[in-house]
This record gives sequence, structure tokens and C-alpha cells, in this order.
Amino acid sequence: MILAEKSSRIVDDMEELLAPVVFVVPSSVVEELNRLSRSKFVKRSKLASLALRIVRDHMQVRQMPSSGSADDQIISYARSRPGVFVATMDSELRRRLTKENLKCITLSTDKVVLC
Repeated sequence: MILAEKSSRIVDDMEELLAPVVFVVPSSVVEELNRLSRSKFVKRSKLASLALRIVRDHMQVRQMPSSGSADDQIISYARSRPGVFVATMDSELRRRLTKENLKCITLSTDKVVLC
């Protein structure tokens, strides 16, 4: 949802930084965004709906192994695919990725940076 909150320009910045790039989103994230888009909290609902539009327009949805947490699924996916970057704002996920020497990107003062 951070993409929806900040700017769709961020997707363009990531495409430029990592070109060629294919964005992949776990289906569990899409399911959560669908749930949030029906929230009674208007701001959250609108951000989730916009995030779903960004996913639809720029990303591929992939099934991940159903075992473990979403972070575990993402790390497992990244381990099995050399060269994959994980885009996240989650500091714990960034820490785990760094510990396993996996590549990630994040935002710092609204700029895309490698972590």
C-alpha cells in the first residue's frame, strides 16, 4: 500500500533502476489488499484499492508455498531465484534478507534505494 500512498512514480523509478524487471506479488498479499479494500476505514480502503490497481497494471500475481508466514514465503521465493530483489518497507524482513545475503530494495525519503 505504500506505493499507493506515496506515488505511482516509485514503480517507474524501480523499473528504471532494475531494468529489465518483472514485478511479482504473492497472492496472499493480493488477498490481504482485497480484504483491506472492503474496510470500513475510508483511507485504508482507498489505498488498498489503488494498490490493487497498481498490481493489476504493473505486476504478476504468483502463488507462493502455503506454509509459513508471508515473510517466510517471500524469503523462500527469493532464495530459489538468483537475481531477485525483494521490495519491502518492513524493517524485520529487510534484516532477514540482509542476513541471508538476499537482495532487496526499499524507500528512503521517497527514493528507491538498494538495501
